[in-house]
Amino acid sequence: MTPFILPPNTFDHFYRGGRHIAELRGSPPGTHRPEEWLGSVVTRFGESAMGLTTFDGHTLRAEIAANPVDWLGAAHVARHGPSPSVLVKLLDPAQRLPVHLHPTRTFAAEHLGCPYGKTEAWVILETEPAGGDVFVGTNRSVAHHEWATLVEAQDTDAMLELLRPVAVRSGDAVLVPAGTPHAIGPDLLVLELQEPTDLSILLEWRGFDIDGAADGHLGLGFDVAIGAIRPDALRDDELERLVARSVETSDQATDSVVSVMPDGADPYFRAWAVDSTTEVDLPAGFGVLLVTGGGGRLAHRSGSVDIERGDALVIPAAANPCRLVGRLTAYLSQPPAPDALEPHEWDMP
Repeated sequence: MTPFILPPNTFDHFYRGGRHIAELRGSPPGTHRPEEWLGSVVTRFGESAMGLTTFDGHTLRAEIAANPVDWLGAAHVARHGPSPSVLVKLLDPAQRLPVHLHPTRTFAAEHLGCPYGKTEAWVILETEPAGGDVFVGTNRSVAHHEWATLVEAQDTDAMLELLRPVAVRSGDAVLVPAGTPHAIGPDLLVLELQEPTDLSILLEWRGFDIDGAADGHLGLGFDVAIGAIRPDALRDDELERLVARSVETSDQATDSVVSVMPDGADPYFRAWAVDSTTEVDLPAGFGVLLVTGGGGRLAHRSGSVDIERGDALVIPAAANPCRLVGRLTAYLSQPPAPDALEPHEWDMP
């Protein structure tokens, strides 16, 4: 049970992009794809294998199912079962993503037979020099019948006018609760943490390479799917709590591991910005490590592995304790803690 460097797991999607992923991960020229799933035990919706992490002829899903305690830790398995409870992605859109949303756990259980919804969070890795924009929640209450009218008309301008823009820069993190309409602006490289599903409801698809009328409602029909949308406005104080701004550090920053997530993310997942000038211990447990700068090694219980910018690794719980050695920057994505609070979502009593 040792950490291992992940092979590429990119694929095409209905939106354009992939230049930043290719530069970071060292993809061959001409293979720009706008998404990569890291340490994934999840398939794309409707697919049998696409999306799964594979290595040495095995899938990570099968390996964890065969030995969940060593992979995830006894406390995690006792609380959350044999699922990692988190999916980690790189998103690299060259165009604004469409207005869409994801179901809550209550909706997913009732209509899709799935125990997870899709609350997600975006850690902004790179932006253009002037920054970028994301869009989260609505600025007023929007009844379901109004959404139905906008979707049928594909009135993109009206949909965007309803959403609340958030200016972001590298290092910021934004939590997007399930049921919240949202979109991501272009030219952002995003590390996304989310519940382990691929459940998306498209409200907008004009100009994208997808037949949203046929494929945008999870097979439920829009009459049902639109019921997953939170109908009330996102208040100023709520939006403020969903955004965690990057912490400025001096040029002489010491070894550090800093949580980057808003507090509301704790029931779903955790993410840490790791800065090693000499060496730094990593939080214990299962995790996905993305190296964003420098080089050195990841020391673990039974040895070490050389790492450098662009490497992504899966760390089994049994490989701990782990330590970064060298001058490195990285992000560590992890499941919720075994003692995390239970989620409470907008449609729960």
